[in-house]
Amino acid sequence: MTFWDFSAPFYDCAEHTNTAYDKMLQLMCDLIPEGAAVFEAAAGTGSISLAVAKKAKVVLCTDLSEKMLAVARRKAMRQSVGNISFDKRSIFDTGAQDGSFDVVIASQVLHLIDDPKKAAEELKRISGGMVIVSVALLKGLKGFFARPAVGIWKIFGFAPKREFDADSFHWFLYGIGLAPCEYKVVDGNMPMGVAVWRKANVQQDENPRQLQGQ
Repeated sequence: MTFWDFSAPFYDCAEHTNTAYDKMLQLMCDLIPEGAAVFEAAAGTGSISLAVAKKAKVVLCTDLSEKMLAVARRKAMRQSVGNISFDKRSIFDTGAQDGSFDVVIASQVLHLIDDPKKAAEELKRISGGMVIVSVALLKGLKGFFARPAVGIWKIFGFAPKREFDADSFHWFLYGIGLAPCEYKVVDGNMPMGVAVWRKANVQQDENPRQLQGQ
């Protein structure tokens, strides 16, 4: 059993101990155009997919953990969300056609994988316009609650390949080809970096602009 299968039943509770999480969800919703087709990779229990479904035309929520997807399906049923579907897919091989989704989302995953550049290329390939990525900014994190919480997750198998602060996450995104981008740090006991890459901006060479929203 993987860490993600093991943690599926209580994953939502763990996420919501972060005071930045709900603000990040609202920012994601603010970014989604009305009527968009949305693909989420490594979606976990589907919290983001379900949140943005309020504005999207359709949402495809994907993950490699069947147990995570089972939780997401139950939540969709309880919330009577009808414009969302679920499938087991890899962030490296989504099975989607080129440019087939208006918005592609990958949250809390790029710090966990060995080849984030390959994943970024796949996300850009299937996006017709926008890729949104986010990650908790754990590098240098201090505080009575936040750092011990990360340590507890690691005991149970949480194994990030890298940790970021705001600056290093920005340069990491440039390094894997998600540039230029718009960028925002969402404050909380575990701050989150949220960045948007837009296909229309790929010919530009500019510093990241601040995202609007929460």
